[in-house]
Amino acid sequence: MKATKTFEMTRKLIELLGIDTQRVRLEWISSAEGNKFADVANEFTQKIKELGPANIKASPQVA
Repeated sequence: MKATKTFEMTRKLIELLGIDTQRVRLEWISSAEGNKFADVANEFTQKIKELGPANIKASPQVA
């Protein structure tokens, strides 16, 4: 699927940039699964809080 390929490329890119890959997530949820969406959103939010700041350093400005 195109979304899966795009997600994997994005995941590899953020890894190259030094960002923890646990900060991105792909989840397939139907519009009929409101409770599942809420659970996944809450779980992912908690995970990000546990990871703490991303510690992303600003890249030098290119002149």
